[in-house]
Amino acid sequence: MTRTVESDDRRLFLPTHREDMLRCGWDRPDVILVTGDAYVDHPAFGVAMIGRWLQKLGYRVAILAQPDWRSVDAFRSLGPPRLFWGITSGCIDSRLNDYASMGNRRQADVYSPGGATDLRPARPLLAYAARARQAYPQTPVILGGLEASLRRLVHYDYISDKLMRSVLTDAKADLLVHGMGELAVTEIARRLDRGEPISRLIDISGTAYMATRDAPVPTEAVRLPSLTEQSQDKHLVMAAHEQYQRVCSVPVRAYEITPYGVTTNALEAAARSQLVERARPVVQDQDPGTLVVMPPARPLTCSELDVLYDLPFTRRWHPQYDGAGGIAALEPVEFSITTHRGCYGGCSFCSIYFHQGKEITSRSVASLLAEADRLSRSPRFRGTISDLGGPTANMYGTNCRAEPMCTRASCVFPAPCRNLGSDLGSLLEMMEAFVRWQGGSRGKRHVYVASGIRHDLALHHKEYLDLLVRHFVGGHLKVAPEHYCDDVLHSMGKPSFELFEEFENEFAAACRRAGREYYLVPYFISAHPGCTLEHAVKLTEYLVSRSWQPRQVQDFVPVPLTSSTAMYVAGQDARGRAIHIPSGRREKRLQAALLQYYREPNARLLTEYLQTSGHQDLLNTLRRKWSGNRRRPKR
Repeated sequence: MTRTVESDDRRLFLPTHREDMLRCGWDRPDVILVTGDAYVDHPAFGVAMIGRWLQKLGYRVAILAQPDWRSVDAFRSLGPPRLFWGITSGCIDSRLNDYASMGNRRQADVYSPGGATDLRPARPLLAYAARARQAYPQTPVILGGLEASLRRLVHYDYISDKLMRSVLTDAKADLLVHGMGELAVTEIARRLDRGEPISRLIDISGTAYMATRDAPVPTEAVRLPSLTEQSQDKHLVMAAHEQYQRVCSVPVRAYEITPYGVTTNALEAAARSQLVERARPVVQDQDPGTLVVMPPARPLTCSELDVLYDLPFTRRWHPQYDGAGGIAALEPVEFSITTHRGCYGGCSFCSIYFHQGKEITSRSVASLLAEADRLSRSPRFRGTISDLGGPTANMYGTNCRAEPMCTRASCVFPAPCRNLGSDLGSLLEMMEAFVRWQGGSRGKRHVYVASGIRHDLALHHKEYLDLLVRHFVGGHLKVAPEHYCDDVLHSMGKPSFELFEEFENEFAAACRRAGREYYLVPYFISAHPGCTLEHAVKLTEYLVSRSWQPRQVQDFVPVPLTSSTAMYVAGQDARGRAIHIPSGRREKRLQAALLQYYREPNARLLTEYLQTSGHQDLLNTLRRKWSGNRRRPKR
């Protein structure tokens, strides 16, 4: 039989249909991964990462992408998985994917073919778990991915505007994997493969389970305020967050590895016993039910990350989407390279701390260059690696020198910790290797750092800035001062604006030395807890004085498991001091409009506010700008 191009292409991906399995010679898969996103075989997409990792370990993995949740038929289409269902809502929290900060429904889903918005349920983890259980009641159901990780405990949901129990409780799944899931998923697969019942898998780092008679609460567990207690006293939301952060801030660390980079049970147990006082399980009543969350899994080592990113990703969406408009979320990351995991910045509004951890694990330079070579051989490669970075690009190769690691939420706020390694030797070595890589081809190749840098870390490193400006900036560099007022910045866990101004001067000096004319693209957040309208006006006055018209603006969204969300719900900061919470729709619109004062659609709202609040001088200035915009001819 003559093979079509599409069938040949499909062979490069993990099976998604029964026909694919039959071509592989399978009678059934070992694991079925269900995702709310379209299937994109790229390391930036979690379901592809876990699928390829399990495939490397010898398991038969199939992908069920965006199945019809209204019927059980789709969940029976591949047959019963031999080991377990792995269910994720996708790359981002489903609420954030579906709704903007004001609660308005989004007009497009960038993780669906053609931007379609009707291909996933409102709460995918719950809907998919129910259908998987209905399809094959005896098969274990395991939740994972970003949403499961962020919603592992009692959490605030900004769409329903209430505290909710763990998604594990509501989904009635067997286990929940939190954090970066490679090690936990591997341990689960191996033990189920040995014939252990799912009820006995209650001692795996990076997982959570519901306590039962057969799965008791660990004796050393720390108890967090329950759903009922937090609902009755919102101050306990902040107390619970701070308590969990202290207890679980240090991951289990065991660096001896097996051939595929997976620790043995004995090594895991030994590491847990050494750090039992520093990394303990937590328990929380869900009313009904009692949740047990095990300590985070240790970070992958450098060699393990190298193995992971060397897996045979096609870096393409599945061929079934070719005629449906493709997947928009792939475009900005298709030719990007992840250099490391983790972030020790500890920004209040960021959840990376609880998902990737604050310990930095960096890939080897050889692994990064090998990936760059693979990208350059792609027929779709046009000479540009769009981003070389991670959660914070200039944290590559740096880390805490304390043993064991301390429990500070941030290594750089309110001041850099003395144990933070400031040597950028590894980072400079990696960047210089890519400078040589760019020049090592007859064709012109470019490598950019587009994900942004931490300006307070880069401030005093002239050699780094010179290298960055000369070779890795494509005209603009993203930085995140976030706000202008120090009171607000303190709530955000960000450094004083003075440091940003110092960095701005150093960046300009580096541009002069390089003979370049580059610009900073500052990123700001509106309506963060602690930010009043007067704070927002001061920021606008500064922006107007600089003639800045920021495009990188984010209205604050209370994402689960962040300090900022705890502030939002509790109405106080981590020290127990009452703070202003911009929660009403009108105030949130005003703060966002003040940041984007230059947009004429905001003129009426801003005029009304500035007239009644005594800011006539600012209003007069804005009116002149609006008038000038109307007179300026369109290009």
